[in-house]
Amino acid sequence: MIEPIILSKTDSTLANTIFNNLLANEPVTLILVIGDNTQSNGAVLKITSSINSDDHFYNGIRVVQAPNTSFIIDTLKRLHVSPRLDDIDWDSIDSYILLSISNDHNNIGNVVLASKYDNRSTYYIEKSIMLAMAYDQNLNS
Repeated sequence: MIEPIILSKTDSTLANTIFNNLLANEPVTLILVIGDNTQSNGAVLKITSSINSDDHFYNGIRVVQAPNTSFIIDTLKRLHVSPRLDDIDWDSIDSYILLSISNDHNNIGNVVLASKYDNRSTYYIEKSIMLAMAYDQNLNS
């Protein structure tokens, strides 16, 4: 079984080390779940269940939970963002529940507001994965 990756909520160095290692060394699409509450914990369980299902769509996907986003916010701000997305409100990062990060170029392909997630959770998860895959290209230019 593929377990979710839960970043430390008390040790910023450990959280950054694990997150940076994932970005640098894991050839997978990351679904970053923000927060440590009922909604975010449910999202982690839902995505983990899908990853461990027989659905090939979820091969190469890993779920990472960031209970304390302040530890990794600087790293997130350095990632390129899909040109199709509106600007991410980094000062209100906790208003989001999901960010999808592409596996090769570490681009943010999609973000999902926590206020929208519960209406269509499967849709937002799958859309985030597809958009991360679609924008896994060099966005430096």
